[in-house]
Amino acid sequence: MSEPDELDTVIRAIRNGPRGPEIGAFFDFDGTLFRGFRRARTSAIRRRPTPNDLMNSLLSGLSGRKTSARSRSTERLISATWRGRAAADFEQIEDRLFTRHIAGHLFPEAWHLIRAHRSAGHTVVIATAATRFQVSGFATALGIEHRVCTEPEIQNGRLTGEVHGLVVSGSHKADLVVEFATDNGIRLDKSHAYSNGAADIPLLRLVSHPIAINPDHALRSTAQRNSWRVLRFRDRCPLPLRAARTTLGLIGVAGAGVAAMLFSLKQSRRSGIDRMYNWVSTSGLRGAGMRVRIAGAEHALSPRPAVFVFNHQSQLDVLIVPYVLRGGITGVVTEKVRRYPILGPLLRYVGAVFVDTNSPAQARRSIEPLVDALTSGTSVAIAPEGQVSPTPELLPFKKGAFHLAVQAGVPIIPLVIHNSGRALWRSAVTVRPGRIDVTVLPPIDIGTWNPGELEANITALRDLYVETMTDPDRSIGDATETSAMK
Repeated sequence: MSEPDELDTVIRAIRNGPRGPEIGAFFDFDGTLFRGFRRARTSAIRRRPTPNDLMNSLLSGLSGRKTSARSRSTERLISATWRGRAAADFEQIEDRLFTRHIAGHLFPEAWHLIRAHRSAGHTVVIATAATRFQVSGFATALGIEHRVCTEPEIQNGRLTGEVHGLVVSGSHKADLVVEFATDNGIRLDKSHAYSNGAADIPLLRLVSHPIAINPDHALRSTAQRNSWRVLRFRDRCPLPLRAARTTLGLIGVAGAGVAAMLFSLKQSRRSGIDRMYNWVSTSGLRGAGMRVRIAGAEHALSPRPAVFVFNHQSQLDVLIVPYVLRGGITGVVTEKVRRYPILGPLLRYVGAVFVDTNSPAQARRSIEPLVDALTSGTSVAIAPEGQVSPTPELLPFKKGAFHLAVQAGVPIIPLVIHNSGRALWRSAVTVRPGRIDVTVLPPIDIGTWNPGELEANITALRDLYVETMTDPDRSIGDATETSAMK
């Protein structure tokens, strides 16, 4: 069985198994949910630390390794480096720690596991030797309410340099999980646990569904002896290949753009724009080594015009969406894309609408002319999140796209992009060649929505996105590969 099939098997078992909060899902943190930071980082903090100094000290404790030395290094970090520092200084950078550093190292497969457990109503817990300063931003972004983690001692708002209790590792972590389960009515004999290191064997032995993720040698041996399931989340694409594919993708975009402009000189502007969308998206994805698999492709073509809404995981979405829709559209993109060296000029040429997401009033004024475009037969593609999400987790949906559809009297058609973030995370500079899955859901006539329930209907649509993204059967069950590699 291939590794993606193995993951799908685990997710289906979670979805089809017992439901409810009495089932626990205990996740180790670094090395299990995201790649650890292997490179040494300076942990010395100056008398007047900058946010980067504090950030580096937090990252220095997230190597992903599970050894006895890990506990000692956590104690040294707290005692020698953080002693006397204001807790508020660390709390202010928790979200930035996640969005700027950890999010780009997230295993997308781990996100799918977390979402499956949350969808089943399980109690999801991060159990880790890391401190709450290191965990909180991640847990908040992925909707994880519970944490069993190392707590630095704080007095009068400052860290004393001591640990409150013990570092959460090894058998002590297992004891704390038992305590948490007892206090919260969790059945460990029906629960799940995930880790990458042998130090967590006591934790894995507690539950009926232990899973080793990217295990070290000792954990791998124990898993084999006990017939525990093993999942491997790894990047199979080396950096030189990613760099080469990124370059080929950019060349494909630039070359196809110039060719489309020249070829369209004697044709109508609409024909030229459609050719630009088709040629650039196909050449860019082909050069980058992307295959696109579409479920519900018939909904991308009819009815038209429509407002196509898509979840925004990656800058690659600017190629994926026109590739799926095949012309007859205009796009809405963030203002900063206007300055991109290749995509910016091409998007200006095709008449894309640039909006400043930091100014709601300006954004509303920018998309008002799109009502005329829709009534004249041109569809609109827009991301209701308003920006690229740092993880596969959806950001809140803004209302602009839905007001636009109501004013123009056209349906909403959802495009669910499953894994473009894995191909190109928000902060990444090189692409990872592979397959992109897209599900086009049936059109929604929002003219039937009660205006007083708009917020509830948008929330329900967002929930439908989440369900489609986390259910392997819904996402690929009727997919047809229309590969950009062909």
